[in-house]
Amino acid sequence: MRVLPAVLWSLIAISGLQAQGNGVVEGRLVNATDPKIVGADVELDVVGLGGGMSIIKSTTSDKAGKFRIDGLPTDQPLMIRANYKMVNYHSRVAFDASGKASAEIRIFEPTSSMEGIRFEGVRMAFHMNGDQLRILEHSSFNNETKPPKSFMSQEGNFRFFKVPGIPELPRLQVTGPGSSMPLAQSPLESPDGTSYYSLYPLRPGITNFEIDQTFPYQDRKFIYRNKFYYDLTAFQIGVIPQDLTISGEGLRKIQSDAQKNFAVYSGGPIRAGTEVVWTISGGTPAIEPTTPKESGESRIKPMPTGIGQNALMLGSLLLACFLSVLWYAHNYLVDASPQYQAPQIQELKNRRNQLVDFLARLENRYENQALDRRQYFAQREPAKRQLRRIVALLVKSGAEKKSKAAAAS
Repeated sequence: MRVLPAVLWSLIAISGLQAQGNGVVEGRLVNATDPKIVGADVELDVVGLGGGMSIIKSTTSDKAGKFRIDGLPTDQPLMIRANYKMVNYHSRVAFDASGKASAEIRIFEPTSSMEGIRFEGVRMAFHMNGDQLRILEHSSFNNETKPPKSFMSQEGNFRFFKVPGIPELPRLQVTGPGSSMPLAQSPLESPDGTSYYSLYPLRPGITNFEIDQTFPYQDRKFIYRNKFYYDLTAFQIGVIPQDLTISGEGLRKIQSDAQKNFAVYSGGPIRAGTEVVWTISGGTPAIEPTTPKESGESRIKPMPTGIGQNALMLGSLLLACFLSVLWYAHNYLVDASPQYQAPQIQELKNRRNQLVDFLARLENRYENQALDRRQYFAQREPAKRQLRRIVALLVKSGAEKKSKAAAAS
């Protein structure tokens, strides 16, 4: 028994040494908005991309915006993350044979103006699944600011309507510019309780938001309300099965495929701030196909190419791809569960910690007279509002968890 603690400490020490490596990264921050602005004293994290995005090491850039990080493992994929003015920027690490790597991270000045940022539209899909109705909404923004800047507002960067009757928090995924992997986000509820918003910044390039919601559909009828916060010239809605009917002002069916069991509706234009009311009804439950787990074949079902025969070829094909994603998600992805909710809570905690650090640095800068009174209060108040909101959500989540645990016991 006396030997056991020593053995455990030895194992911990050995594992710590194994986490170290001989990898060295040297790099700098480049301000792509204004090269004259140096990214000095910026927080940097080395993030391991395998096994939960763990932070391996942290440092800050020097007065010239340069950095050097050593002792890194070279046997796993790594990323350098820089937090510049509340926005994260990334660069992958590629070690050479000698264990050295260079990294140049482009950073941008923030803006709270939507000038130069275009809302590229929305695509929607409705899928009846037994006594539930699943709705996917895909929105895109193209940041073409000149000079390039990152849109960041403490009041929210993407806003969407809180549909009445939703039994659980919507699932939100974001894909940033240059990224192929979506990131799960925790939508925050507005103070008036009528909408949700995301704090994911709109960096230069295209950012995609995907909202996934599920509603009860026991009586084969659902009144769907939605308010669009951005101008829409036109939009399309795909439905599965094809006899699921959507009726509402300005909607019309433009495509129906009985063989593949889906249909396409179109609508628009819609002005920002307009609330729509659509009635979803009917729908014949389909027999879901089964796929052998070990077949090795793709489980994403191809959509028909015959859609391209009409005048709306491009829009319909895009929607067909979107519907195939919905089909795959319905048949093969796990529904919302505690495993899904855990990343949401962690994201809220990470955001809370970032805001606390930001406020601490802000106080320090103000005490050292690096900020005047106007700048100090202009930055402090929005951050404090966000912090209060996030803390309230975390408290609510903890209370609900305790309530469920008490009920289970």
